[in-house]
Amino acid sequence: MTIGFIGTGVISEAMIRGLSDVAGYTDQIMVSKRSFDRSKRLSEAYSNITICETNTEVVDQSDWVFVGVLPDQVAMVLQALPFKTTQKVISLVAGVGLKDLKRYLYPCEDVIRAIPMPPIEFGKGPLAICPSDDAFETFANKIGVVVSIDDEDQYNLFGAASALMSDFFAQIASVSKWMQLHGLDPTASARYASALYESLAFLTTKESAESLTRMSDACQTPGGLNEQFFNFRQSCGVDQSLHDGLNQILKRLESSD
Repeated sequence: MTIGFIGTGVISEAMIRGLSDVAGYTDQIMVSKRSFDRSKRLSEAYSNITICETNTEVVDQSDWVFVGVLPDQVAMVLQALPFKTTQKVISLVAGVGLKDLKRYLYPCEDVIRAIPMPPIEFGKGPLAICPSDDAFETFANKIGVVVSIDDEDQYNLFGAASALMSDFFAQIASVSKWMQLHGLDPTASARYASALYESLAFLTTKESAESLTRMSDACQTPGGLNEQFFNFRQSCGVDQSLHDGLNQILKRLESSD
């Protein structure tokens, strides 16, 4: 099966590298010339990647087409391309709903929205999709944890939660910086903070939905360090600010669909 990418940005590159290095994908991959330096780098790294001169070439030669252009470019780019009824199109674009996508992609009706995260390059992280699709889920589960849903309104919750990425990285960097302010070597502080967050996140993947909500309480012994820090943070309103921030992102996504 030949797959193609229209728009070769950061996420498209992460998917291609994950497919190649983790999933062992060796069939043809067609990539658009957009972001040429990245496309060239990929074609030099993997022998099964071909750079196409135009997006039309990508569509003509691909069974599945991944769309990774900017939201305000979707209509202009997609409506000019010769999609077919036999193709599957996976949109990686935030804020453009299935109804509009199918209008731009006509006559293709097999359309999926997906939210890959950068760690997919290493076969890690969630990959939210809407609607559910057995063939794509089997394909994508090789490079991430697929979470599928058929309700597009609820799908926006995944999009909003994905906006936590920058805040997450900043928090780790802040912990590392705090240790450096107290005299710890920058390499040691960064190494410790990164490994700490990675290991704690790993533990959550082993829990059920029910037990996940109890993990915080389980760490808090009366009068202990975890309890003291947790209570201080709660008194600062971090939980409420988290929900308020997510609600803002959700509102933005819902207004653009």
